[in-house]
Amino acid sequence: MTSESSTRAPGRPVRLIEGQAASDRAARALAAYFAELDERLEGGFRQDLLEQVPPQEVTPPRGDFLLVTELGTGKVLGCGGVRVLEEGTVELRRMWLVPDVRGQGLGRFLLRALENRARALGGRRVVLSLNRALTEALALYESAGYTPVEAFEENPYVDLFLGKEL
Repeated sequence: MTSESSTRAPGRPVRLIEGQAASDRAARALAAYFAELDERLEGGFRQDLLEQVPPQEVTPPRGDFLLVTELGTGKVLGCGGVRVLEEGTVELRRMWLVPDVRGQGLGRFLLRALENRARALGGRRVVLSLNRALTEALALYESAGYTPVEAFEENPYVDLFLGKEL
């Protein structure tokens, strides 16, 4: 099931497309995200060292995966997913924006959309994992009220776990 909604994010008209976990566009966005991680993380990044989450884990009713696209061109500007970890707790996963749109308010817009999806999935709390090298993401999450929480996964690339009550 795919759902689309158009809106005006700060600076540009965009479309949020839900239900994209298994789409080719989502796969390309995640490949770009992983390539950026490989450049930014000390020692690089190997996707095969991570837990592979099947698409149904980020598809309603267990989760969702959103794409943010530019309204006029359809260009994918970012992505992000949520999945239910346990009753009341939803994990935010793979939130990413193309570098040339960062700093324009689109990250905060996407974060709010993902938090709203978490609420719709029954989330009262949202958690995420992060590497401190992703300084823009860390600043965004901290400014949105995320604070340190207990580790909830094993991941060789993560050195910080954050959460927020919804």
